[in-house]
Amino acid sequence: MLVYFTTKDLYTKYVKRFCMHDYEGFIKHGNRMLIYTYSTKHLLKKDKVRFYYALKGRDGKSGVVKSMKIVHLGRTVLMIHERYDEDIQQFMKVWNLPYTRRKAVVDEELMRGGPP
Repeated sequence: MLVYFTTKDLYTKYVKRFCMHDYEGFIKHGNRMLIYTYSTKHLLKKDKVRFYYALKGRDGKSGVVKSMKIVHLGRTVLMIHERYDEDIQQFMKVWNLPYTRRKAVVDEELMRGGPP
């Protein structure tokens, strides 16, 4: 069963909820991240496949996502560490993709796969 989230759902689930929960402890142990949303609607089908291969690799494991430790939150939503911001902006420009980016602070436990 596939479940898709909107950007608003992801923001509420991963960002807003933690800020309301334990503000002081969260900020101390948080990671500064960026959430990118992008659109591939203008790409031809073959270019979408090429983009996906560049993003995830042909084997689904060796692309930009792995090399930059990106969390792929949804079909067109990526969460990246702040230090890779310029690299991802260049990647999006190479593919001529419209994108938006938002700053976020994410709990370290969430990044390790722990309970929210």
